[in-house]
Amino acid sequence: MKYTIPKFELIRLLLRHRRIADNRSLSAMENKVAKFFIYLSMLILVIYLMGLAILFSQLTNSDNTTTATENLFIVMPFLLLVDFGMRFTMQQTPAHIVKPYILLPLPRYTCIDAFVYNSLISKGNFIWFAFLLPYALMSIVFSYGLATATQTMLLCLVLILINSQWYAIARTLIKQTELWWALPIIIYGIEAMPLYVGSNAGWAQFTDIYSYVGAMLDKHSVLPILFGIIALAAIVLINRRLQYASIEKELMRSEVKKSVKKVNKFAFFEKYGEIGLFMQLEMKLLLRNATPKKALKSGFFTMALLCAFIVLSDVYDSDGMTNFWGLYAFMIFGTMNLIGLMSYEGNYIDCLLTHRENILSLLKAKYIFYSLLLIAPFLLMLPAVISGKWSLLMLVSYMIFTMGFQFFIAFQTAVYNKITVPLNTKMTDKAGLKTNYIQIVLVVIVFIVPNILVNILQSVFSENVAYLTMLFIGLCFIATHRLWLRNVYNRLMKRKYANLEGFISSRQ
Repeated sequence: MKYTIPKFELIRLLLRHRRIADNRSLSAMENKVAKFFIYLSMLILVIYLMGLAILFSQLTNSDNTTTATENLFIVMPFLLLVDFGMRFTMQQTPAHIVKPYILLPLPRYTCIDAFVYNSLISKGNFIWFAFLLPYALMSIVFSYGLATATQTMLLCLVLILINSQWYAIARTLIKQTELWWALPIIIYGIEAMPLYVGSNAGWAQFTDIYSYVGAMLDKHSVLPILFGIIALAAIVLINRRLQYASIEKELMRSEVKKSVKKVNKFAFFEKYGEIGLFMQLEMKLLLRNATPKKALKSGFFTMALLCAFIVLSDVYDSDGMTNFWGLYAFMIFGTMNLIGLMSYEGNYIDCLLTHRENILSLLKAKYIFYSLLLIAPFLLMLPAVISGKWSLLMLVSYMIFTMGFQFFIAFQTAVYNKITVPLNTKMTDKAGLKTNYIQIVLVVIVFIVPNILVNILQSVFSENVAYLTMLFIGLCFIATHRLWLRNVYNRLMKRKYANLEGFISSRQ
């Protein structure tokens, strides 16, 4: 008699297996330390959201034109848009994490169901309740009753769960081709139609339409919740089918061998000796392999889009936004390729270790190469200087600061990273299973510390003094780049056997 495991028991086992995945990771100890900082950041975010809830509640309670429930659903489209963007840094799609289970004698739909279910019960879906619950207590419960507050929170939860599935669908399609970025643009363009479509287009029409959901809840109507549950069930089924189809397509796809018609040797690098040869290697890595090429294209596209918004819009004209986005535009290439340094090289790390100081030459070549790439955002942001929005001193100081301090932080990941990223990533690559949380901490440092520093300097001194200080700090790190690159290399060599074991075991 053949014994089969019940479906729900199998789902429970798969979810338990995923929960203990971090404990089995090769970088488990580093992850535990770094996770502390991640949880600390989450705590700060919760406190920040609670503060926003108090502020929003005070504004709502003083507004006699709309109810608290109506006001909440006016801002809900913006909250869901922010939630969608945040998920790109935190949430994986089922197709990304199902690879280890494909070869097992398990129903594939059951594996997909387990991870779709996990995405619905993920703790990240409930982070927004740090904002929603305080607001409900202060503005809805005592004014409109517990029933209205309960209905409101239930509908908000349904909308957040729909957003989690919508993200998984969009991310899976975008993974196949960047052209699918048009889908979220169209969807969010449709959501914003009241702002620009119709004879009464504008903020008043937008608030009238979205506040109607809150008005129905004020009357204890269950229709919004019912329609939300139906939409959630439909989008879960769509996501389930899409994830399954993506995996089947990946498994059935045959590799097509392409003949190389032209070989670019980049011979002009050869006159720079060994460092020039490694710069050739970096160029070929970025131009010939799908994963790094996609990262470079995404970085350039994001940077160009950001620069266009800065030049054409006044949304980012405040001092705080200017500082943040000015630094971010320069660092975008670093976050895409330098955070997680040596991940691509993990595919051939054995060869790099055969000659003394090969990796040191590689680090120097990467530093020079990505420093040269900073010319691109500098040129793209010159129109902001020409239009008078930004000063040339600010632009130069941020570029030098990025080349110095920011790259210094980014290169530290070379010491701790020991997970190979495939050069041609597939939908079901297992590389997405493991996350080096030290990289996340360093990303936080890269974005938070410079902004805090420049804002403190501007509050104490003049803007020009702040920019000159940033310029001086960057020049110090550039002048000493050989010293700290040597330090990175020496520390990496002390860990080379542990890192080598990790790179080899994490290859496909």
